[in-house]
Amino acid sequence: MSVTLRFKTSALHWDIASQIVHLTSFIMFITVPTRTSAAIESLKVDLLARKALVTFANGYEYEYENVSARAIANVLFNPDVSLGFWVNNNCLKASRTELVGYGSQQYDFSPQLPSFV
Repeated sequence: MSVTLRFKTSALHWDIASQIVHLTSFIMFITVPTRTSAAIESLKVDLLARKALVTFANGYEYEYENVSARAIANVLFNPDVSLGFWVNNNCLKASRTELVGYGSQQYDFSPQLPSFV
């Protein structure tokens, strides 16, 4: 069983007056061990941040937040859980989750000007 870790840090703030380091965001994705799936190429989850990064067989990658921590623990420790079933029930059809990223770019829901402007 191989485990791949991906680290992402943002907003590291050093306050010299109080000598306190504030780490506002630390995300560590753990790759779920490979299982046979026709739809899912890989699934990476972060139990503490309650996020899931899903790569489908067609190459598209989606990031979801507010995923159930219980569901994340279940997919990590229960090898009988189907990855496609898990993604459908805990990312796509769950009303609590939110799609926050697509592909390698973050979604920007604000109005965009055309590229020629």
